[in-house]
Amino acid sequence: MRSAAIHPPYIPLTQQRLCCVPCAVQWILLRRKLPIFTQEEIGAALHLVVPPRYKRLFGDAFRVSVRKPPRGYGTQTEDATPFNAFLRSKRLPLRVKHLRHSELKNPERTIVMNLKKGNDVMIITFMSPVDKRRQWGHALLVSKIELGKKPAITVGDPNFTAAKFYDLPLEKLLRGMTKRVGKVERGIYIFSKTR
Repeated sequence: MRSAAIHPPYIPLTQQRLCCVPCAVQWILLRRKLPIFTQEEIGAALHLVVPPRYKRLFGDAFRVSVRKPPRGYGTQTEDATPFNAFLRSKRLPLRVKHLRHSELKNPERTIVMNLKKGNDVMIITFMSPVDKRRQWGHALLVSKIELGKKPAITVGDPNFTAAKFYDLPLEKLLRGMTKRVGKVERGIYIFSKTR
């Protein structure tokens, strides 16, 4: 069995409500020993949308919507553009590439290759294939992948009610990226050095 793991490993942080993506970005910055920014600042750059009942938890820089966006509440990124704009504005030596589920021809190889290069792989998936009670999209970071008949991934999870690291079948994560499961197609974001 082949495997690959992120090195150095992640130091887990816990997300604010609706801030799984901004918190995952913090994990990446911390691992790379880069400056850390608040989840609110990262969330504002990634077009965070919150429901009225959580407005009091956030500053005025966020869109409040009674109507749930197609991607669900939280960040509203469909590609790498807002990530790259944020990283450039903070002069961080990183760039982000986005691959939708339909573009992942060999997801195992893509993940292994990027982990071996020291790149961070953020998975955005709808969580119901993992746990039917979790009816929302979520950001997870790949900490390790074990290849075999049924590839398994150790994920880092910023959710305040989840274990910080646990194993999941890659197949379930991929299923959650499809449009037919979460209404919108999701995928992965790959963070790599610019220099």
